[in-house]
Amino acid sequence: MATDAPPPSGFGPYLKEAIHAAHFPTPTHFARAVGTDPSVVLRWLSGEQRPTIRSIERIAPVLGRSIHEIVVAAYPNRVSDEPPPIAAAHPLVHELGLILADDSPVPAADRVALATVLDRMIDPYRKVLRRRRSA
Repeated sequence: MATDAPPPSGFGPYLKEAIHAAHFPTPTHFARAVGTDPSVVLRWLSGEQRPTIRSIERIAPVLGRSIHEIVVAAYPNRVSDEPPPIAAAHPLVHELGLILADDSPVPAADRVALATVLDRMIDPYRKVLRRRRSA
């Protein structure tokens, strides 16, 4: 008898499916593989607790999932599936990237000199930019 009920939602069911899909026989085996206590994994599965970002960074590769995917599953109300918009860079950024790249036709000594000069010129603005980001 088939039902049309939607699959259970939340991080617990997501993690249970991911553990099964990664071919771990039990949550305990998974916990050992990621270096965490089995009781922590059981709290994640029950919905009693959600993983920290540090835990997500450890479990994502073991489950064959991206960190972003697991963060969205664990914190759906805090994370948008849409990546944040990237501000358009100045046209010189791309050009400098090409000039300073390891495979650039510009001689290595010239690339080093240019990078040194640019680093010195940009240095006074780094403090201002750091203050602006943290505000």
